[in-house]
Amino acid sequence: MINKLQINEISKSILWEGKQFEIKTGKLASQADGSVVVKIGDTSVLATAVINKNPDENKDFMPLTIDCRESFYAGGKIGGALYIRREGRPSEQTILTARLTDRPIRPMFPEGMINDVVIAITPLSVDKENGIGIPSIIGASLAINLAGIPFESEVGAVKIGYKDGNYIINPTYQEVKEGILELTLAGTKDAITMVECSANEVCDEILLEAFRIGQEEIRKNCELQNEFLKNFEIEKKEIITNKPSKELIEKIENCLKIEELNKLIPSSKKEFNNQSEIIKNIIFENFKNELEDENNKEITKIKLGSGVFKVIKNFIRKKILEEEKRVDGRKLDQIRPLYCETGLGNNRIHGIGLFQRGETQVFSATTLGAPGDILLVDDMESDAIEQRFMHHYNMPGFSTNEAKSSRGASRREIGHGKLAEKALEAMIPSEEDFPYTLRVVSEVFSCNGSTSMASVCATTLSLMDAGVPIKNPVSGIAMGLITDGEKFKILTDIQGVEDFTGDMDFKVAGTKNGITALQMDMKIKGLSLEIIKQAIQKANTARLDILDFMLQTIDKPNEELSIYAPKITKIKLKASQIREVIGSGGANINEITKETGVKIDFKEDGTTIITAKDTKSGEEAIKMIQESIWSPEIGQIIEGKITRIEQYGLFVDIGKNKSGLCHVKNIGKSFVSDLKTMYKEGQKIRVKIIGIDDNNGKIDLRKED
Repeated sequence: MINKLQINEISKSILWEGKQFEIKTGKLASQADGSVVVKIGDTSVLATAVINKNPDENKDFMPLTIDCRESFYAGGKIGGALYIRREGRPSEQTILTARLTDRPIRPMFPEGMINDVVIAITPLSVDKENGIGIPSIIGASLAINLAGIPFESEVGAVKIGYKDGNYIINPTYQEVKEGILELTLAGTKDAITMVECSANEVCDEILLEAFRIGQEEIRKNCELQNEFLKNFEIEKKEIITNKPSKELIEKIENCLKIEELNKLIPSSKKEFNNQSEIIKNIIFENFKNELEDENNKEITKIKLGSGVFKVIKNFIRKKILEEEKRVDGRKLDQIRPLYCETGLGNNRIHGIGLFQRGETQVFSATTLGAPGDILLVDDMESDAIEQRFMHHYNMPGFSTNEAKSSRGASRREIGHGKLAEKALEAMIPSEEDFPYTLRVVSEVFSCNGSTSMASVCATTLSLMDAGVPIKNPVSGIAMGLITDGEKFKILTDIQGVEDFTGDMDFKVAGTKNGITALQMDMKIKGLSLEIIKQAIQKANTARLDILDFMLQTIDKPNEELSIYAPKITKIKLKASQIREVIGSGGANINEITKETGVKIDFKEDGTTIITAKDTKSGEEAIKMIQESIWSPEIGQIIEGKITRIEQYGLFVDIGKNKSGLCHVKNIGKSFVSDLKTMYKEGQKIRVKIIGIDDNNGKIDLRKED
């Protein structure tokens, strides 16, 4: 007899704004250090946390991995490529979910911790109404705490929508689609640590109220997590840190002359990096003897390097907080010099926008395609959703003076590309107004801070240069923060070193009418709503100044498309005619596209869209389509071909495998005894349709002079 295994599962369930919200642990993934199932509606994920107990002690950073997996079975579909039928590389949406989960929890680990931590997110059920992002963040927080990994606080998350004057907590996909706001927030019970937002020109008042509602929901969620965790006796894991001691940092400061640090400000990126390297070499030379002592564990190359960075970071932050002096000498609210250009003398690309802000330079290229060139999004959360506007972002090694080759789109590139896409998506004209499919590629040619917002600006220029009638131009800016816990300074248009040594990277994009996208990452434990409010207000001022500068280069979309852009023509057909255009097994449409090089797309209402490389090929395709759908009507005059000659008349091919009889009495005024003496088979003849038998379809013809 086999004994039944006893499983002790602990769960907690509440009704969260009309949806069942449940967390439970004890049944699944018992080998993980911490595991939990989080469910909203019928969407549920398993989140597990595992810590490496014996990390590589030569590292000076914490390797945190969010391993978010694609699970087609969770959505009730087989999925996968035709000849593989299993999950492959994660979809873009899954990668974005991993990034969304990473950003709010990363700041919560102890400073200097170098233990590898892997958070695995396994979707168990996807209901196609509630996304996996919110349960993934909450699940990661609970799994880490259940694992006993040192962690500052529980992290909660919520999504806020806005539709018809009402705020919606954790809206469904359909509610988001019908509304004007999708704001995802994460944080602790006291502060916001992560923001992700797409909107349709939303004003500050609506947005800030959404922040307030979201913070309150996060607080409730964190309290629920805390209450759940009280059910367990959790033993804290031992961790290893590799950070310099306070004593070592003081020794480094004492070795440096203030003149060496003062050379850092003001400076360009290259000057700053060169001076930082000089300072590092000075310190390494001063500690040469200690470094040669292998038994000295307090002074190592890793700790010295981290200590030098800490000293430089503290110097920069102190200058900003106490003297309002930035690395490149700007004022706190000053934007770096700008440069904009369109076209660049390249006629082959349909639209080009070049945007440069300081040392950050982005080149965006717009390509117009046929309606059938849409991206078909088919992943575990989506079923064949058609996307007609795409934005892709590339950041090659040379943009940061790194000798590395490209290995496909990284998670960061996917995330930055999607952010710029969100910022512009609501401004793209409808398919009825502009039937093209649009793809924009932003190439980062030089990077020194906020390339994603530079991509927004360059893409706006590119779309207008291509003649895309966008509803309103969009600009973007990145804001930074330096705070000591009491006082703070908000920085407009942060560059790379300010991002690296600061406390916040807050990206804000929008039009003259309102905000279209937000993204905020924190390096501290969170922000108050007051700081967020000030950051948004300052960002709005800056991005509108940038927009005014952009409009000096191109103030509205070009009226004419590029001569190399495809030409689109619409015609209206009946459903029966569409079948005729396609032909048996697609034979007819294949012949049309092969001979003319056009693309043909059909809509449900019979609208037929012909996309051609030039006007001539488009006209030829339309002619062939019209010939395909032609049907005989009384009164039509046609040039036909004689196929058979009989004593009583001529059989004439009038096209589309149809023939009619031109009776001898309808051939001429005088009687002809032998038609073969006057006509030959294959001879062309103009005839007029004078009758069509409704019963058998026989066609009567009359010869025309």
